[in-house]
Amino acid sequence: MPRKLYFLLLVPLLSHAQDPDFNFTNPGDYNNYIMKEVTATVQKNFDYISFSVHSEEYDQLETKRKEVVDEILKAKGNIRQMPALEGDTRLRDEAVQVLDEYKSAFELDYKNIIALKSKSKDSYGAMEAYFEAQDKAEEKVNKATKQLRKAQHVYAEKHDMKVVDNKSDDLLEAKMKKVMDVNNYWRSIFLDYFKVSKQYDRMWDVLPQQKATVLDRERVQAIRVIDLVLPSLKTKPAFNGDTEFRDQTINMIEYFHLVSSGEFRRIVEILGKKSLEQKDVDEVNGIINKCNSDHERLSYNWNIASQDLFRKNVDKE
Repeated sequence: MPRKLYFLLLVPLLSHAQDPDFNFTNPGDYNNYIMKEVTATVQKNFDYISFSVHSEEYDQLETKRKEVVDEILKAKGNIRQMPALEGDTRLRDEAVQVLDEYKSAFELDYKNIIALKSKSKDSYGAMEAYFEAQDKAEEKVNKATKQLRKAQHVYAEKHDMKVVDNKSDDLLEAKMKKVMDVNNYWRSIFLDYFKVSKQYDRMWDVLPQQKATVLDRERVQAIRVIDLVLPSLKTKPAFNGDTEFRDQTINMIEYFHLVSSGEFRRIVEILGKKSLEQKDVDEVNGIINKCNSDHERLSYNWNIASQDLFRKNVDKE
């Protein structure tokens, strides 16, 4: 009958590899110590990602990124000190190699991601670049994790052991999956919103020029973008039964359409006059003030819905 190999996860960290609770001549203990060290880095990874979807505090993000790197270096050093097991170091070496991939991701990729995030709202292309960099970094880490799991199964077969998933492992993976799922859902809606809002903002940016033709061109382009985005946005499904973020985004974009086709059409008509009277100036100012007030209210609702989506579905540290 094969022995059971328990992958111990989320237990207290120790300062050096020669742990009295683990017998490195025992195949089970040998594996479990390695998995304990690797899992500590995965937990730090989760803490970082969980924090990053709630925060734009870039100094804190950088601090937490460095904490992940430190944890990786600590685990790597502890595992590297382990002796061979019956002359075999493949599992140990595989774990070190995987930790090297983690280290590369957090020293290079995630550092770049923080920089991209800080500039992501400059343009739609910058936002796409930020999301793409996130995806590549996550894939790099996931690929390395799968590599280690494969090595574990080879190790288990060699030592006539049965791989038994630990409940802590399942819980951490479930938490990680929740983060990724909600982040991907939020992204799919946010990119539509961002595409529209950047064009809508351009309409406001040219308003001080008081040139009817320039303003009308941006106004018409805003309507075109909205008409392209809105139908697909309305087909987005709920997330865990929650439609609030999607619906608030639709409300915001429909408001952009209303302003572009209504209020700003009227402003274009006024600016197209040969000369402006005081009543014209007053009317334009009244439109601007009303739009600012309405936008502030809708933006507040949209931001609350965005925060609630993460609050309800992403575990904090």
